[in-house]
Parts: sequence; C-alpha cells; structure tokens
Amino acid sequence: MRWLSLAVLVAAAPAFAEEGEQRGVVVDAATGAEIADAVVIVDGAEVVTDGAGRFVLGDVGDGALDVFVTADGYEPLFVQRRPGAPWRLALEPDAELTGGELIIVESEAPPVTEPLPYDLRGDDVRTLPGSGNDALKALSSLPGTSRVPFGLGGLALRGSAPRDSSVYLDGIEVPILFHFGGLASFYPSAFLSSMELSPSGFSARYGRAQGGLVELTSRPARTDRWRAGGELSFIDAQVRAEGPGPAGGALTLGARRSFVDAVLAAAPLELTLLPRYWDGQLKYEVGNASRGRWTALAFASGDGLELVTGASDPTMPDDRLDYTSRFVRAGLRYERTRGPYAVDATVAAGVDDIMLRFNGEGVERRNVPLSVRASLTRELGALGHIAGGIDVQGSRYAFELGGEAPARPGMPMSSEAGLRGDTLWSADAALWTELAYPLAGRSILVKPGLRGERFGLSDEWVLDPRLAVTHELSRAVTLTEAIGLYHQPVSAVDLDPAFGNQDLGASKAVQTSVGVNVRAGAGVEVGATAYGQTMRDLPADAVSGATPISAGGSRDAGGVGAITTELADEQFGTYSYKENIGRGRAYGLELLLRKRIGSWTGWLGYTYARSFRRGDPDRQPTYVPYVFDQPHQLTGLASFPLGTRWRLGARVRYATGNPYTPIAGVYFDADAQRFRPRDGVILSARTPAFVQLDLRVDRTWRRPWGELKLFIDVQNATNRANAEGVSYNFDYSERSYTRGLPVFPSFGLEYVQ
Repeated sequence: MRWLSLAVLVAAAPAFAEEGEQRGVVVDAATGAEIADAVVIVDGAEVVTDGAGRFVLGDVGDGALDVFVTADGYEPLFVQRRPGAPWRLALEPDAELTGGELIIVESEAPPVTEPLPYDLRGDDVRTLPGSGNDALKALSSLPGTSRVPFGLGGLALRGSAPRDSSVYLDGIEVPILFHFGGLASFYPSAFLSSMELSPSGFSARYGRAQGGLVELTSRPARTDRWRAGGELSFIDAQVRAEGPGPAGGALTLGARRSFVDAVLAAAPLELTLLPRYWDGQLKYEVGNASRGRWTALAFASGDGLELVTGASDPTMPDDRLDYTSRFVRAGLRYERTRGPYAVDATVAAGVDDIMLRFNGEGVERRNVPLSVRASLTRELGALGHIAGGIDVQGSRYAFELGGEAPARPGMPMSSEAGLRGDTLWSADAALWTELAYPLAGRSILVKPGLRGERFGLSDEWVLDPRLAVTHELSRAVTLTEAIGLYHQPVSAVDLDPAFGNQDLGASKAVQTSVGVNVRAGAGVEVGATAYGQTMRDLPADAVSGATPISAGGSRDAGGVGAITTELADEQFGTYSYKENIGRGRAYGLELLLRKRIGSWTGWLGYTYARSFRRGDPDRQPTYVPYVFDQPHQLTGLASFPLGTRWRLGARVRYATGNPYTPIAGVYFDADAQRFRPRDGVILSARTPAFVQLDLRVDRTWRRPWGELKLFIDVQNATNRANAEGVSYNFDYSERSYTRGLPVFPSFGLEYVQ
C-alpha cells in the first residue's frame, strides 16, 4: 500500500501540548462522591476543587511531587504523585467523627499514552487580545491554523479544507463552530472548561475526518448555590445561570441573542445587510464517577441574514436574499469508573436546517442525525491501557431545490424552474481499538490503533491503521511520532440526485508528523513539529468550464471569493457535480514558545506551511497552491495583570497573502460588447502580506453582590488596510484590493455572581 511506503519514510507526531498542566479529582474514599472546595497543594501551588471535585494545576514540573489535600470533615491526605494522567485523590472521613482510621493510598500515575494536542483552558483564553471575549476565536492564534479573511470563522488545519475537520462538545459532534461571518462561536466561553486542537494525527477513537479535530469540554456547574451572570457587548447580549438541581445534581443554562440586525434596520441605507444570531444551552449532571455519572446536554444555534436592495428607490430592482441556518443537539452521556475499568457512552440526536434563497429561488436542506458513541477502557497500571469502542452515526437528509439544477456530464442544464427535492438515508458504523504499551523501562511508549468503518452513503468499507510513539529522552525533553490513515465519507450534498454524482466515494489522507517538546521550567515550553500529508480521491468540480477570472468565486480564481466558496462548502455545500479526481499534499514546520503561568502568559508561534491541490487532470495536470496556502505565519501574544484590577494584552499577527490568479491580457468581446480577461498562471500571484495589531484592556470591580468585568478589545488597532481580495475596473486596466476589516473596537460588560 502506498501509505505504508510513506510510513517507512516519514514518522509522525501530533502537536506538543501543555504537559506541565495537571488535572485531577478529589473524592470520598468510602462512597466515591466528588468533594467540592477541597484544597490541593502541590509544591506550594494551591487550588480549590470545583463543584464536581475537579481541579487543574499549572506547571507542576517533573519527577515526584508532594501532594497535600484537605477538606472539611475529612482526614488530610499526603501522597507523592508524578505528572501525567489525571489524578484521583481519595480522602477518608475524619477519624474523630467516624471512629475510623486514616488510610493513605499511593500509586504511580499512569504514563502518557499518546502525543497530546494543543490545549487551552477556557478561563485563560477569554481574556486574550483579538478574541472579543470569545475563547473559541483563540484557536486561530495557534500553530497549524490558516488565517481566514475578515475573521469569517472556519478552521483550515495543516493544509486541509474547512469541511475536512470535526468539532465535538462533550462527545457530541457539532456541525458548525462559528456563527455566520465568524461574529461569535456557537458556545459561550463562560461554560467551557478546556479546548484541545489536534491539527492532524488524532487517535482511532475518532473518524470520518481527514483534517483535524477540536474537542471542547464544558465545565461542571457549581452546586453550593444558584448563581446568575450575563454579558452585554457591542453586538450581542447573553444571560446564564447555574446551581444545584434535582436528586443532588447540577444545572447549567444560558441564552444569547445578537442585535446587529435591529441597529442596521433603523439606518436609512439603500443596501441593508441584516445579520442575526442566537444560541442556547442546557445541561444537567448527576452522580459521580465511581457510581456512575449521568449528563444530559442540549444546545442550539441559529443564524439569519437578509440582504435587501432598492427598497427605498422605485427605479432600482427590489432584490432580496434570505439565509437561515440553525441546528439543535440533545444528548445523554454515562460515565463510570470501577477499578481499572472505565465506561463512557453517549447517545445524541439533532436537527440541522439550512435555507438560502434569492428572490424566492434557492435551496433548503434538512438533516436529522442520530449518533451512538461508546468505549470501554482498561487501565494496565504502569503499562498504559487497552481500549475499544463503537461509533455509529445515522442521518436522514432531505433537500428542496428551486430554480435550475446544475448541468451534469452528458445532460444539459434543466430548463424547468420548479421545486425539486429528495431524501437520502445513511448510516456509518465503526469499531475501533487501541493499545498503549511502554518499552525500554517506560522511556518509549507505543500506541497502535485500528479503526474499521462502513460508510453508508457510498456503501464502502474502510480500514484506518494508526500509530503513535512517545520517547522520553529526559525529564524535560519528549520526542513524539505518529502516522495514520484517515478516510472521510462523501457529503450528502455531493450525492444529491438532483445535481450530484451517485458514484462519489470517500476521500482519504495519510498524515505524518514528528515533534519535540522541551519543558524549560518556570512555566516555559519550547516545541517544534514537522508534518506532512497526502490526500487522494478529493471531490472536485468536474463540469465547470469557466475560466478562473470569469468564474469570479471559483476555487481556481483564488482570493477572498475562493475562500468564501470553501467556507460555504463546509456549511451548506456548493451544489455542483463532483468526481473523485482531486489530489492534495501539504507539509510544514510549526515552532512554539509558550509561557503559561506567572505574572504574564502568552506565546510566540511561527508556522511554515505549504498546501497544494490538483483537480481534473485533463484541465489541471500540475499541482497549484491551495486557496489557504499561506507559507509564513507569525503570531506573538501576551497578557499580563497590572495590579489587582487591570489586565492588559496585545497580539501581533503576520501572514503571507493568499494566492489568486492574475490577468495575463485583455481582449474586447464584440458580440457581448465587453472586455474579457485572459488568465495567467493559475494561483501564481498573491495579495500583499497581512499584518495586524490587536490590543485589549480588562477592568474588574469586586463587590459583595458579585463581580463586574469590563473589556475593550480593539482589532487592527493601527487601522492597517490589509488586502483580502482583488478587483478590476470595467476594462481591467486598473487593479484594486478589497480591504479587510478596519479598526474594530469590541467592548462588553460581564456580570459574574
């Protein structure tokens, strides 16, 4: 197999992670119940457990650590632990109150079983400059992510397309990470506990994606009393609450609504763009890990956009564009740990609705997904673990198309302007297994994995072997390698009977990387990761004969139009006839210097990344740059306190301009009475480099009735005119650049009880 040959040539490793961070839980030794407000002290660093008994420590260093735990009604606990897998610290009830005796349980923490991704804590990144108080926007500042024009949202990871990556919240797959236009993410930052970004090389537990993976973890609700909070910003308002629930459980609920549409609707403009969005969240948790924890989770998100022209001028045509997108997910998760065994099962269902119409004609799509994910893990003590599970996802996909259907090979474009529709049923089912096993006295840890899956829409069976290896060269230096095969099923939009190709199959990628991570102490880490991947059988447009320039927003034209097409493909498809004729390859080097704890936090990251594509071999026999190809990216970011009430931050970003197809010449079309361009070499030119400075100021007021936080986040503080696209005058004699966002101040007031 070709991927096996590549494995011999290239080793791989996922991105390095914050290995200094240590997580754990404090529980009652007799009942297994989590203990809230317990004090955990590790080498002088002190934290207090939350309502679910969980805690997170910053950089804890290396080697054996002295851990001291106290809680009301329990005997103090003193143990030695090593950094690594989450700690479980069991406290015995106070001997004077129960007549029992103190029992100290000691065990060595399991070894690290796989290279970890970039991870961020929600509370930390909410105050980072350039995020607008939105933790998920901080993902764009990490290595491995391409810059998206205008901050439109979407993740293009290590040369892959936005549609190639998956996002999960508490084990439930999320269809859309950001609201329309990237104004905000679908989930409030205040409800997030952590985020993990794997630009490539994730384990066999996940599939159906040939790009990267984002795992979001919501934080547990505080159960001591009910608390309320909210936030009012320049573009939206949100409210939230959390507290004790029935049967000793905990409840979290929230809602958010933008009001940009109401402000713009009141303005007397000839061209009125009215965007709006909303989202809501509800979570209920009960039980504990030893007796079984149940979590019921529901979240929803919606977007709308109206574009009206000529409404106030009877001489202008009255055109109208309507766009709505909304989804809802509801799931039930069960987790239990008993001895060396751990069970994790999630059942989820939902609805996705998307509608796009121009003057009454367009497309409507509805998807009803149902998923079941379950895993069983057996810890092998100091020897790692063995795990396996199932991953099933089914869906009912329906669409309606108003207007003319696109042409297909051998078939002319339909002349009937009626409403057509169809329904597709599908089910993908996977079995996976993985083993983590140390060698050479635990200095080498090998983790092979295997995932077998059937894709229902294309009736295909695929097998994805994966391998990760970790070398502890010293207490401070870790070397990681990984390689894997990743298949991605065909999209239901591309198979649609009205315009799609019924013979489309899955695409695949071989991902490889190798990395080194050095913990320099004092919360400082230095890391480097080199990666490479090849992509085959990509779905590519097989019909369009338009030249790149005249096609405007085609992928071959490049610029902001082509990138918008890629983002649209992720969200609701391009509705074009495709074949598995696309090829791709990507490679790069990521460098990261990060400081996580102390008086200031931040990082300096540089990425050298190349990504290339080839479509129809008859029309495009050579590889050309991908529309997200940005060879050089540099991000410097820092945030630090100024006293006890103020916090300042800044972010500097540099990125190579995006590729576009230049004009080689111009001729006059006498029949059409217009000038037409002749295309140059496809995607051989670039827009000027992108440079931006973002600044942020936070001010906190603490009062007995709660805490007020004011933030001012200024993006593009220097008002630099960054070029995002290219446009020409009527005869193509003058070229101009579409300007990116000007200076954009975002401010808000947050209340926390």
